[in-house]
Order: sequence, then structure tokens, then C-alpha cells
Amino acid sequence: MIEIHQNQEEQRWRSRTDRHIYLYTDRAAYLSVIIISSIIIAISRFLEPSVRGIGTHEQLGLPPCPFFHLTGIPCPGCGLTTSFAHAARLNFYEALVAQPFGLLLFVILTLSIPFSIILLRYRINLSQLLIPRVKAIATYLLIVFCLISWIYKIVVMR
Repeated sequence: MIEIHQNQEEQRWRSRTDRHIYLYTDRAAYLSVIIISSIIIAISRFLEPSVRGIGTHEQLGLPPCPFFHLTGIPCPGCGLTTSFAHAARLNFYEALVAQPFGLLLFVILTLSIPFSIILLRYRINLSQLLIPRVKAIATYLLIVFCLISWIYKIVVMR
């Protein structure tokens, strides 16, 4: 019985210390965030924001929004590319008007670059940052803000 208890304590101690080991997957994740974020921001800078507030993504060869085409109501993603294009030009007010959620995503994406560089430089394990409760709250807040932005976009486009 005492031996089983000691083994459980040892496993708990190992699992706690293993979480703080910097892995090559952490490095790959940070580098991926830096590269992908930089590419998205660069592409956003070269796009000409649509005057209508939607449709900027069509410059990338993508089709018009089928949800909007079928229903006449913008989808939750309508205006995101336009918002990114405005924000990449530092026109934050226009980005906010085009799609508030797009501006928030742009800010998060932009801040993820220096944040990832710091995490990469100081070799911080990704699992140290992903606290389940905080991650869940952040996810719910993003979903709520996305829905509020969608309602805003529907009202503005009517």
C-alpha cells in the first residue's frame, strides 16, 4: 500500500516537471505563428479594402460569400478581410466600422508575433501558457464578441 502511494506521488511529480520541458514542438508552434501571422499581415497590406465593407477577399480569387448571396444577410466572416486590409494600413477606425471582430483578430495576430519571439527566445513551454480555465474563458469571450460583431454587421448592412 505504501509502495503504491509512493509510485503515485512520483508520477504526479514527474508529470508536473515534464510540463515545463521545452520541446521542439513548442519551437515549431512559435515559428509557425510568427511566419503565418507575418504572411497574413503582409497579404492584408497589399489588398485594396472594398468600399462596400465586404468582398475584399475576392481580390485573392475567392468567390463571393455564398451565405450573403443566398440570404442577403452577411455571414459572421463578412468584412473580416476588409477589416484586416484597413488595419494593415493603420486605418483602425475604418477597420472597426468594417468588422469589429476583424480589428480584434488583427490586433491579436499582430501581438502574437512579438509574443512568440519572446516565448521562443526564453524557451517557455507552451503548456505553461495554456491554463484550461483561462483558455475556456478567452474562447467564450471571442465567440460572444464574434456574435455581437455579426449582429452589428447585419444591422449596418440593412
